[in-house]
Amino acid sequence: MINITKEQYEAIYTGLDVPPYELFHSSPKSDQDLWLNMMSSKLWRLNNLYTITNKDGELVRFVMNFAQHIVYAATLRHPRVIVLKSRQQGISTLWLVSYFDDSVFEENFEIGLMTQGIKESKTLFRRVKRLWEELPTFVKEFLNLEMATDTKEEIGLSNGSTMYIQTSFRSGTLQRLHISEFGKIAAKYPEKALETKTGTLQTIRIGNTVVIESTAETGDNEFKNMWDIAEGHVGQLTGKDFTPIFLSWADDPDCNIDVEQVISKSAQEYFDYLEEARGSELRDHQKWWWVAQKRELEDEMGREYPGTAEEAFEVARDGSYYGSLYRDHVRKQGKLVTGLYDNALDVHVAMDLGMNDTFSVVFFQIGHDRSVRLIDEYHNSGEGLSHYVGQIYSRGYDIADVYVPHDAMQRDLNTNMTRVARLRELGVNNIRLLPRVGVAIGIERVRSIITSGKLWVDSEKCEYLDKAFRNYTKQWDSKLGQWKEKPLHNEWSNPADAIRYMAMSGASGSVATNVSAKSKKKARRRTSNVVDGMAI
Repeated sequence: MINITKEQYEAIYTGLDVPPYELFHSSPKSDQDLWLNMMSSKLWRLNNLYTITNKDGELVRFVMNFAQHIVYAATLRHPRVIVLKSRQQGISTLWLVSYFDDSVFEENFEIGLMTQGIKESKTLFRRVKRLWEELPTFVKEFLNLEMATDTKEEIGLSNGSTMYIQTSFRSGTLQRLHISEFGKIAAKYPEKALETKTGTLQTIRIGNTVVIESTAETGDNEFKNMWDIAEGHVGQLTGKDFTPIFLSWADDPDCNIDVEQVISKSAQEYFDYLEEARGSELRDHQKWWWVAQKRELEDEMGREYPGTAEEAFEVARDGSYYGSLYRDHVRKQGKLVTGLYDNALDVHVAMDLGMNDTFSVVFFQIGHDRSVRLIDEYHNSGEGLSHYVGQIYSRGYDIADVYVPHDAMQRDLNTNMTRVARLRELGVNNIRLLPRVGVAIGIERVRSIITSGKLWVDSEKCEYLDKAFRNYTKQWDSKLGQWKEKPLHNEWSNPADAIRYMAMSGASGSVATNVSAKSKKKARRRTSNVVDGMAI
């Protein structure tokens, strides 16, 4: 039995040592024929021996689908693959069955199955147990095979092979490794993802099968980094390299329905884009499915069912403050452009005078239609204020106002000067002090500007800000398994703060105080001797 056509089978396995298609549609003539010609083929075993629970909770014989054949064939050509996929393609199930088959038919194999959490590990453990329980008795008897170890994290057989089911692998030597939803692991537990890359992968001998698969998470996490490296590789692959495989919803035969749907203008624009990107036409039944599924998932559609790899990584990450809004109102609306600067408009500056010597500077203009135009940016660390002032005035812009946060009136104990005083000493005029308001208010102000449809970003000069909009996120509570209502302080929080100050500026519609030389003395009297750790 096999679940693809002969033409598909031959195209997928071209040049590979696999059984002829007809073998999957024939019955063994004898026990000798069974063991010599059928059971000797792993591909035949995968499609005939194993029982799983399907989506309806029914016990069924496992038969590989189109996407599973694509990925499996890729590992026959190169043992390391990284898979970016839409949901419900069955890739985790494939490797669960494939690695279980290895534990049955290979001796002394150490197999690792890595999941994103304890709940997923328990589910996977039950599925492995089910595979063992449903394995045909004649196979167990012929191989003289018994269960030797049965714990929460491992299942060992009497032939010395063991399957380990864990949320991380810090040491040991594995002959097989499968990592499920590595994008989610990398987004929520970056240290674990880095440890997997620098530790676990280094213990696997070259030539052994490694499969990393996931749906996408927006952001420069380790999964995206590994995907970009694999996709951008030029030349012959080494044993350390990964083959990239993208599985689109359009390749999934289950993604179709018979109920005709109304296709909106935006949906048709998406289908046109996808057909051009794929070089093939979508069938009506596929389009109808997408329309219905989009209606149910809304903004999550792109992440769960991407049509292209680019679309997969454009979707908003869980916990992102601006991700989906920025995608829909800026990137998709063509407002990420080059050459945005208009010399007829004033240029304003918003500065994040960050802790730990990390600074971000945003250059922006306000259009006659009240549009907000981010035209340039600068970020650095370990430099004094004079460096950043130099950056502000070295670009040839006619600077109107410079907006700084309220804590710029705090004095540094080493110099007994506020940052405002130091900026003025360095020649910065027209400094405007932003009001002291909660971070949440500023975040909502940014969201309001994004959704107004009037935010424009220079794609060439504001690449870092573009990433900040997409990656600025909440903190993750690993104990409670949920997002906290406070920002995560990382490389994206400083530019995000500068964006927030821009949004709170008088230029963009909020209120800021003009800190003149006269008002500076009054401000100092209201400010305590707070040390902010910034050496100016």
